[in-house]
Amino acid sequence: MEYYIVDSFATKLFKGNPAGVCVLDRRIPLELMQKIAEENNLPETAFVVKGKGNYELRWFTPKAEIDLCGHATIGTFHALLEEGKLNTNKSIFYQETKAGVLSVELKKINNENIFMMEQNTPEFENLDNCRKELAQMIGVHEDRLLEYPIIKVNTGLWWLVFGLKSLDDLKNISPDLNKIKKFSGDNNIIGITPFCIETIDKKCDYHLRSIAPYVGVTEDPVCGTGNACVSSYIVHHNILDKTSFIGEQGNFINRPGKVYVNITRENNDITSVKIGGSAYTILSGEIMY
Repeated sequence: MEYYIVDSFATKLFKGNPAGVCVLDRRIPLELMQKIAEENNLPETAFVVKGKGNYELRWFTPKAEIDLCGHATIGTFHALLEEGKLNTNKSIFYQETKAGVLSVELKKINNENIFMMEQNTPEFENLDNCRKELAQMIGVHEDRLLEYPIIKVNTGLWWLVFGLKSLDDLKNISPDLNKIKKFSGDNNIIGITPFCIETIDKKCDYHLRSIAPYVGVTEDPVCGTGNACVSSYIVHHNILDKTSFIGEQGNFINRPGKVYVNITRENNDITSVKIGGSAYTILSGEIMY
Protein backbone atom coordinates (compact mmCIF):
# COMPACT_ATOMS: atom_id res chain seq x y z
CA MET A 1 0.00 0.00 0.00
CA GLU A 2 1.05 3.61 -0.51
CA TYR A 3 2.27 5.19 2.70
CA TYR A 4 3.06 8.75 3.76
CA ILE A 5 4.11 10.55 6.91
CA VAL A 6 2.71 14.05 7.06
CA ASP A 7 3.37 16.76 9.66
CA SER A 8 -0.06 18.30 10.21
CA PHE A 9 -0.89 21.68 11.78
CA ALA A 10 2.78 22.50 11.18
CA THR A 11 4.36 25.76 10.04
CA LYS A 12 7.43 23.90 8.77
CA LEU A 13 8.86 20.39 8.48
CA PHE A 14 9.48 18.33 11.62
CA LYS A 15 6.97 20.36 13.64
CA GLY A 16 3.26 19.97 14.28
CA ASN A 17 1.79 16.50 14.64
CA PRO A 18 3.09 13.58 12.52
CA ALA A 19 0.45 11.30 11.01
CA GLY A 20 0.79 8.08 9.09
CA VAL A 21 -1.39 7.95 5.96
CA CYS A 22 -2.12 4.64 4.23
CA VAL A 23 -3.86 4.95 0.85
CA LEU A 24 -5.75 1.75 0.00
CA ASP A 25 -7.49 0.47 -3.10
CA ARG A 26 -9.72 -1.79 -0.98
CA ARG A 27 -10.65 -2.35 2.64
CA ILE A 28 -8.28 -4.43 4.76
CA PRO A 29 -8.90 -6.27 8.06
CA LEU A 30 -9.09 -4.24 11.26
CA GLU A 31 -6.39 -6.40 12.85
CA LEU A 32 -3.97 -5.51 10.05
CA MET A 33 -4.68 -1.79 10.38
CA GLN A 34 -3.97 -1.99 14.11
CA LYS A 35 -0.69 -3.85 13.53
CA ILE A 36 0.42 -1.24 10.99
CA ALA A 37 -0.43 1.59 13.40
CA GLU A 38 1.51 -0.15 16.16
CA GLU A 39 4.46 -0.61 13.81
CA ASN A 40 4.35 3.06 12.77
CA ASN A 41 4.23 4.14 16.44
CA LEU A 42 2.88 7.59 15.51
CA PRO A 43 0.11 9.34 17.46
CA GLU A 44 -2.35 8.23 14.77
CA THR A 45 -2.28 6.40 11.45
CA ALA A 46 -5.09 7.00 8.95
CA PHE A 47 -6.38 4.48 6.41
CA VAL A 48 -8.28 5.90 3.45
CA VAL A 49 -10.28 4.14 0.72
CA LYS A 50 -12.02 5.97 -2.10
CA GLY A 51 -15.72 5.12 -2.02
CA LYS A 52 -18.56 6.18 -4.32
CA GLY A 53 -17.74 9.87 -4.36
CA ASN A 54 -16.69 9.96 -0.71
CA TYR A 55 -13.58 8.85 1.14
CA GLU A 56 -13.77 6.22 3.86
CA LEU A 57 -11.38 6.99 6.73
CA ARG A 58 -10.40 5.05 9.84
CA TRP A 59 -7.81 6.05 12.42
CA PHE A 60 -5.69 4.05 14.83
CA THR A 61 -3.34 4.98 17.64
CA PRO A 62 -0.64 2.39 18.43
CA LYS A 63 -3.11 0.84 20.89
CA ALA A 64 -6.67 1.38 19.66
CA GLU A 65 -9.02 2.55 16.93
CA ILE A 66 -10.59 5.99 17.48
CA ASP A 67 -13.73 7.42 15.89
CA LEU A 68 -12.26 10.70 14.64
CA CYS A 69 -8.86 12.36 14.25
CA GLY A 70 -8.20 15.90 13.13
CA HIS A 71 -4.49 15.95 12.34
CA ALA A 72 -4.53 12.61 10.51
CA THR A 73 -7.48 13.83 8.40
CA ILE A 74 -5.59 16.98 7.45
CA GLY A 75 -2.56 14.80 6.67
CA THR A 76 -4.63 12.41 4.56
CA PHE A 77 -6.20 15.05 2.35
CA HIS A 78 -2.87 16.86 2.03
CA ALA A 79 -1.25 13.63 0.76
CA LEU A 80 -4.16 12.93 -1.61
CA LEU A 81 -3.86 16.45 -3.03
CA GLU A 82 -0.10 16.17 -3.54
CA GLU A 83 -0.47 12.81 -5.27
CA GLY A 84 -3.16 14.06 -7.64
CA LYS A 85 -5.87 11.91 -6.07
CA LEU A 86 -8.32 14.77 -5.38
CA ASN A 87 -10.60 16.35 -7.95
CA THR A 88 -9.33 19.93 -7.86
CA ASN A 89 -12.38 21.15 -9.77
CA LYS A 90 -14.14 21.19 -6.42
CA SER A 91 -13.13 22.37 -2.97
CA ILE A 92 -15.39 20.37 -0.63
CA PHE A 93 -14.95 16.65 -0.07
CA TYR A 94 -16.71 14.21 2.25
CA GLN A 95 -15.31 11.56 4.52
CA GLU A 96 -17.28 8.65 5.92
CA THR A 97 -16.19 8.02 9.52
CA LYS A 98 -17.39 6.24 12.64
CA ALA A 99 -18.40 9.72 13.86
CA GLY A 100 -20.58 10.34 10.78
CA VAL A 101 -20.19 11.79 7.28
CA LEU A 102 -18.16 14.99 7.63
CA SER A 103 -16.99 17.59 5.12
CA VAL A 104 -13.40 18.61 4.45
CA GLU A 105 -12.91 21.92 2.61
CA LEU A 106 -9.78 23.04 0.76
CA LYS A 107 -9.10 26.75 1.26
CA LYS A 108 -6.28 29.20 0.67
CA ILE A 109 -5.13 31.07 3.78
CA ASN A 110 -1.99 33.23 3.54
CA ASN A 111 -1.23 31.53 0.19
CA GLU A 112 -1.15 28.09 1.84
CA ASN A 113 -3.39 25.11 1.16
CA ILE A 114 -5.49 24.67 4.28
CA PHE A 115 -7.95 21.82 4.78
CA MET A 116 -10.82 22.71 7.13
CA MET A 117 -12.45 19.66 8.68
CA GLU A 118 -16.03 19.59 9.93
CA GLN A 119 -16.59 18.31 13.46
CA ASN A 120 -19.79 17.12 15.08
CA THR A 121 -21.93 19.64 16.95
CA PRO A 122 -20.45 19.67 20.47
CA GLU A 123 -21.96 17.86 23.42
CA PHE A 124 -21.21 18.90 27.00
CA GLU A 125 -21.30 16.96 30.29
CA ASN A 126 -20.38 18.52 33.63
CA LEU A 127 -17.65 16.80 35.68
CA ASP A 128 -16.89 19.69 38.04
CA ASN A 129 -17.08 17.39 41.05
CA CYS A 130 -13.63 16.05 40.12
CA ARG A 131 -11.69 19.34 40.53
CA LYS A 132 -9.53 18.20 43.43
CA GLU A 133 -8.83 14.79 41.86
CA LEU A 134 -7.97 16.39 38.53
CA ALA A 135 -5.60 18.93 40.09
CA GLN A 136 -3.77 16.08 41.81
CA MET A 137 -3.57 14.11 38.54
CA ILE A 138 -1.67 16.92 36.83
CA GLY A 139 0.36 18.07 39.84
CA VAL A 140 -1.08 21.56 40.40
CA HIS A 141 -2.81 23.22 43.32
CA GLU A 142 -6.59 23.33 42.91
CA ASP A 143 -6.59 27.14 43.05
CA ARG A 144 -4.63 27.24 39.74
CA LEU A 145 -7.67 25.89 37.88
CA LEU A 146 -9.89 28.47 36.21
CA GLU A 147 -13.21 29.03 37.95
CA TYR A 148 -15.17 27.74 34.96
CA PRO A 149 -16.62 24.22 35.31
CA ILE A 150 -14.66 21.12 34.32
CA ILE A 151 -16.60 19.61 31.42
CA LYS A 152 -16.50 16.64 29.09
CA VAL A 153 -16.78 17.89 25.51
CA ASN A 154 -17.42 15.79 22.42
CA THR A 155 -17.10 16.95 18.79
CA GLY A 156 -16.36 13.39 17.65
CA LEU A 157 -14.27 12.25 20.63
CA TRP A 158 -14.88 12.90 24.32
CA TRP A 159 -12.15 15.07 25.91
CA LEU A 160 -12.09 16.46 29.44
CA VAL A 161 -11.63 20.23 29.09
CA PHE A 162 -10.56 22.63 31.83
CA GLY A 163 -8.59 25.85 32.11
CA LEU A 164 -5.46 26.87 33.98
CA LYS A 165 -4.67 30.43 35.01
CA SER A 166 -1.33 30.94 33.25
CA LEU A 167 0.98 29.63 30.55
CA ASP A 168 3.51 28.71 33.24
CA ASP A 169 0.85 26.62 35.00
CA LEU A 170 0.21 24.75 31.75
CA LYS A 171 3.89 24.35 30.96
CA ASN A 172 4.76 22.97 34.39
CA ILE A 173 2.05 20.35 34.85
CA SER A 174 3.26 16.90 35.93
CA PRO A 175 0.68 14.44 34.58
CA ASP A 176 0.30 11.13 36.41
CA LEU A 177 -0.29 8.98 33.34
CA ASN A 178 -1.52 5.94 35.25
CA LYS A 179 -4.15 7.98 37.09
CA ILE A 180 -5.19 9.78 33.89
CA LYS A 181 -5.48 6.46 32.08
CA LYS A 182 -7.75 5.03 34.79
CA PHE A 183 -9.78 8.23 35.05
CA SER A 184 -10.26 8.24 31.26
CA GLY A 185 -11.54 4.68 31.24
CA ASP A 186 -13.85 5.31 34.20
CA ASN A 187 -15.35 8.43 32.62
CA ASN A 188 -15.53 7.41 28.94
CA ILE A 189 -13.07 10.03 27.67
CA ILE A 190 -10.10 9.72 25.35
CA GLY A 191 -7.99 11.98 27.58
CA ILE A 192 -7.59 15.41 29.14
CA THR A 193 -6.89 18.69 27.39
CA PRO A 194 -6.05 21.58 29.74
CA PHE A 195 -5.72 25.06 28.23
CA CYS A 196 -4.95 28.66 29.11
CA ILE A 197 -5.77 31.95 27.41
CA GLU A 198 -2.17 33.19 27.64
CA THR A 199 -0.12 32.34 24.52
CA ILE A 200 3.45 32.42 23.24
CA ASP A 201 2.48 33.85 19.84
CA LYS A 202 0.24 36.86 20.41
CA LYS A 203 -1.60 36.09 17.16
CA CYS A 204 -2.98 32.96 18.81
CA ASP A 205 -5.97 32.87 21.16
CA TYR A 206 -5.23 30.02 23.56
CA HIS A 207 -2.64 27.35 24.31
CA LEU A 208 -3.54 23.74 25.07
CA ARG A 209 -2.10 20.31 25.74
CA SER A 210 -3.73 16.95 24.93
CA ILE A 211 -2.83 13.92 27.08
CA ALA A 212 -4.35 10.53 26.23
CA PRO A 213 -2.54 7.53 27.76
CA TYR A 214 -5.81 5.57 27.67
CA VAL A 215 -5.32 5.12 23.89
CA GLY A 216 -1.53 4.91 24.03
CA VAL A 217 -0.74 8.59 23.37
CA THR A 218 1.31 10.14 26.16
CA GLU A 219 0.87 13.63 24.69
CA ASP A 220 -0.59 14.50 21.30
CA PRO A 221 1.61 17.29 19.89
CA VAL A 222 -1.15 19.24 18.08
CA CYS A 223 -4.64 17.81 18.34
CA GLY A 224 -7.54 18.66 16.03
CA THR A 225 -10.38 17.23 18.12
CA GLY A 226 -8.74 18.65 21.26
CA ASN A 227 -8.75 22.13 19.72
CA ALA A 228 -12.36 21.69 18.60
CA CYS A 229 -13.40 20.76 22.14
CA VAL A 230 -11.40 23.54 23.81
CA SER A 231 -12.68 26.23 21.44
CA SER A 232 -16.24 24.95 21.87
CA TYR A 233 -15.76 25.17 25.65
CA ILE A 234 -14.46 28.75 25.30
CA VAL A 235 -17.47 29.76 23.20
CA HIS A 236 -19.91 27.86 25.44
CA HIS A 237 -18.70 29.84 28.48
CA ASN A 238 -18.14 33.13 26.61
CA ILE A 239 -14.54 33.23 27.84
CA LEU A 240 -13.50 35.14 24.70
CA ASP A 241 -15.83 37.35 22.71
CA LYS A 242 -15.22 35.68 19.34
CA THR A 243 -15.94 32.51 17.39
CA SER A 244 -12.87 32.21 15.17
CA PHE A 245 -9.62 31.15 16.81
CA ILE A 246 -6.05 30.10 16.28
CA GLY A 247 -5.08 27.43 18.78
CA GLU A 248 -1.42 27.06 19.78
CA GLN A 249 0.01 23.71 20.89
CA GLY A 250 3.08 21.49 21.00
CA ASN A 251 5.67 24.08 22.04
CA PHE A 252 6.49 22.33 25.31
CA ILE A 253 7.41 19.10 23.53
CA ASN A 254 9.28 20.76 20.64
CA ARG A 255 6.51 20.11 18.08
CA PRO A 256 4.86 23.56 17.80
CA GLY A 257 1.83 23.92 15.59
CA LYS A 258 -1.31 25.97 15.03
CA VAL A 259 -4.94 25.05 14.41
CA TYR A 260 -7.51 27.31 12.77
CA VAL A 261 -10.97 26.99 14.32
CA ASN A 262 -14.24 28.44 12.99
CA ILE A 263 -17.40 28.12 15.08
CA THR A 264 -20.91 29.28 14.23
CA ARG A 265 -23.76 29.63 16.67
CA GLU A 266 -27.41 30.57 16.67
CA ASN A 267 -29.26 31.81 19.76
CA ASN A 268 -26.17 30.96 21.86
CA ASP A 269 -26.18 27.35 20.62
CA ILE A 270 -23.13 26.13 18.71
CA THR A 271 -24.29 24.84 15.33
CA SER A 272 -20.98 24.20 13.53
CA VAL A 273 -17.32 23.58 14.38
CA LYS A 274 -14.54 23.36 11.80
CA ILE A 275 -10.81 22.92 12.41
CA GLY A 276 -7.91 23.02 10.00
CA GLY A 277 -4.30 23.77 9.27
CA SER A 278 -1.38 23.38 6.92
CA ALA A 279 0.69 20.23 6.42
CA TYR A 280 4.02 19.00 5.04
CA THR A 281 4.84 15.53 3.70
CA ILE A 282 8.17 14.24 5.02
CA LEU A 283 8.07 10.64 3.74
CA SER A 284 6.47 8.68 0.93
CA GLY A 285 6.87 5.00 0.19
CA GLU A 286 5.18 1.61 0.44
CA ILE A 287 4.16 -0.74 3.22
CA MET A 288 4.58 -4.41 2.35
CA TYR A 289 1.91 -6.71 3.76
